[in-house]
Amino acid sequence: MIITCKGTEINGIIEKCQFFHNGIWGDAELIQHQSYHESLKNKNSFWLGFETSLSFGKFSGRDGKQS
Repeated sequence: MIITCKGTEINGIIEKCQFFHNGIWGDAELIQHQSYHESLKNKNSFWLGFETSLSFGKFSGRDGKQS
């Protein structure tokens, strides 16, 4: 599974993050990356978290096709 970082919102502006991880939830690399973002947190910024990408071949339901 590909897990990507959504980035950080600073004063209402989203700053993208280039981090991605091919693995599973709970991997040390994800925990370290989350800790990095949380260490930078202040009243004007916050971390948006992670998201997963669909694997190739899985139906997303967004192409308008009927099953």
